Amino acid sequence: MSRVKSLREEGNVLICALCTIMVISLIGANVLHNCTTRFNVSSSQVRSWKESLFAAEAGGDIAYAQIRKTVLDPANAFTGWENTPTASPTLHVSPETIFGSNDLKTRTVVDLFYYDPATGNPWFRSRSKGTAPVDGLPRTGMDDRMGAGTRGDSLLRKIDFRTDHFVATYGPNGDGLNKALVAVPRPQITRRIEQIVAPVTPFEAAIKCASSFYGLGSAAQVDSFNSKNGAYYFCANNPADPNFKDSRSGSVAINAPVAEVNGMLYGNISTNGGAIRPSQYITGTVDNNVPFTIPPFKMPTDLPAPQPSPTSITSTEVNLTPPTAGTPQTPTYYLLSALSSRVVINPVGSQQTYVAIRVTGDLTARVTVKNNVHLKVFVDGNIDIKARDIDNESNLAANLQYYSISPASPATSQFIHIAPPGNFAATFYAPSADVVLNGNPDLIGAIVCKTFYGNGNTSWHYDRALDTEGDAVDYRVVSYVEDIR
Repeated sequence: MSRVKSLREEGNVLICALCTIMVISLIGANVLHNCTTRFNVSSSQVRSWKESLFAAEAGGDIAYAQIRKTVLDPANAFTGWENTPTASPTLHVSPETIFGSNDLKTRTVVDLFYYDPATGNPWFRSRSKGTAPVDGLPRTGMDDRMGAGTRGDSLLRKIDFRTDHFVATYGPNGDGLNKALVAVPRPQITRRIEQIVAPVTPFEAAIKCASSFYGLGSAAQVDSFNSKNGAYYFCANNPADPNFKDSRSGSVAINAPVAEVNGMLYGNISTNGGAIRPSQYITGTVDNNVPFTIPPFKMPTDLPAPQPSPTSITSTEVNLTPPTAGTPQTPTYYLLSALSSRVVINPVGSQQTYVAIRVTGDLTARVTVKNNVHLKVFVDGNIDIKARDIDNESNLAANLQYYSISPASPATSQFIHIAPPGNFAATFYAPSADVVLNGNPDLIGAIVCKTFYGNGNTSWHYDRALDTEGDAVDYRVVSYVEDIR
């Protein structure tokens, strides 16, 4: 006997199925809603957050390249930027750069905020802003609740949906001045970084050459001391001496293969592919895999106007007493077409006196630097002198610095010849010059050159105080920080 199903039972099944479908649909809709929110944040806002930093760092790289040009290519430094050299500090504002498939934007402000009191070299600060557009729904974060403290990570990312929050809160320069509501054309994220760029000075080793090296004599000696602790005396073989720690930095760096270095070396030696081996004649480390570059030297463009006279020194001895003592940043400047007769540079009274001389031809004369005088000699041509012509009464190498300006054409030869007799204290930065040092001088200082030849038994004393001396030859980033406001 068959049983007939109740219509009421069939209706209950239908209602249960509909309720199940509705519950599953609500769960699916909620999951989809949450996924959409998180997809919007992860695929758009997080990407924009990262890309805005990429844009800011790109602006920092552009600024760093321009800062390096101030010494490597000064005629073209900050070309196309908005420059205000009369401002205090000097300002350089870059044009806005738009790049990449996502239309990233960057802009940088560079200011010359500090001069080294010892060398006069400028330090730069670059502040770069990077902006990336934010696509997707205008949500402030992954949390739908809008109460205090529940806005997810929007406080971290600081998305500008309608106005620039930074200008509204801190002002355009971040100093609290000129606050304003500035509309943005579309939602965006902006991040800001600040970099401090410091000068690189040239005299970090006793001898540094870019190519071939020969010397010194078999009885030569290279050691070091620090003039800030007093005059030189030999203590490189006495660990108990209080200045022993400064006596073994007479290092040599050669960017070429070298078979042999003669003499006693109280310091390190490095070559680029050489075959030097540790020995009892080298107290420091030996590294035969250290390539490096020596940037060419360009005449500085920030010197003051030259004095009206003299314009050449060729026949009789000339005594020069500058009209003012000057500073490392603004020395008294003389422009000479020739220097073939002795010149004596006197201080202004008992003051520390700063002088710069440029010789557009060859230098073949004796240069005498009196005590309290700091002299830089820039030479376009060659230098051909005797060691006694490098007459530095203070015996501080930093007080007499020679710079050979690199020829416009790399094919043009340049040389520095230093012949006996005599001893001297000075530095030479000549990245394009072939240096020949003859005789057996006792010298204090450092030489940077293209090639080096020394056939005498020289006593060479590197002054560790030269680590921070000399005209800037490049720049490096020494500080990086993100402005998280």
